[in-house]
Amino acid sequence: MKKFASLKLTALTLAAFGLLAFSATSLPVQANTFSANHPNADMVDISAYQGAQTNLGLQNMKDAGVQAMTIKATEGTYYTNPLLAQQTQTAQSAGLSINFYHYANFTTKAQAKREAKYFVKHVEAVTSQRDVVMAIDFEASKLANLPIATNDRNIKAFNKVVQKAGFTKTDIYTNANWVDSYVSMNSKNFGWLANYPNNPTGKKYAAANAWQWTSNFKFSGTGRTDVSQLNNDYYLND
Repeated sequence: MKKFASLKLTALTLAAFGLLAFSATSLPVQANTFSANHPNADMVDISAYQGAQTNLGLQNMKDAGVQAMTIKATEGTYYTNPLLAQQTQTAQSAGLSINFYHYANFTTKAQAKREAKYFVKHVEAVTSQRDVVMAIDFEASKLANLPIATNDRNIKAFNKVVQKAGFTKTDIYTNANWVDSYVSMNSKNFGWLANYPNNPTGKKYAAANAWQWTSNFKFSGTGRTDVSQLNNDYYLND
């Protein structure tokens, strides 16, 4: 999922995660070759890496079955997506459900609270909606060096700040292989899990909110995009 502030993905990140991906219900022009029964393209996720969005590009996504867009808002307490407002407004005007994610760097409870406040501040600057999902992008390599109990505690502290601000829907994006090793899923964070099989078909992780199954899908008129199949309506605004 992560696109760094420098707009580049590290080899380590690419190896560890098939970062944020999309699925399509019909077969637009593709960067990858998928079988006819590939998973749905219910949700796309973007960052500044994808650039400013256009109404035509988003309409092409909608025509392919996309219902929701999850946008990178912040990272740590030092980076804000410079296209956050434009991407949010264009997605809303296209009739897509919008959601936001924060790239986590926190290793302590205090850091988690600071990052949460930073995240909330910048999301509130671009939308008054409260029925959006506020997701933690949990993939930084240093987080794998912490005990799972510490990560779970820090995530709980982060989400408590987010929920206190009125955002009741939270979630965790992570590599499916990290679950139960470095991070836990629970009733408040069913998970948005990344796993990129060579020949994606059907459904995976039915108990999770979403499955990101590729980072290399190309809709007509767009660059390569992360796509996810939704297992429920959690990422769809009320």
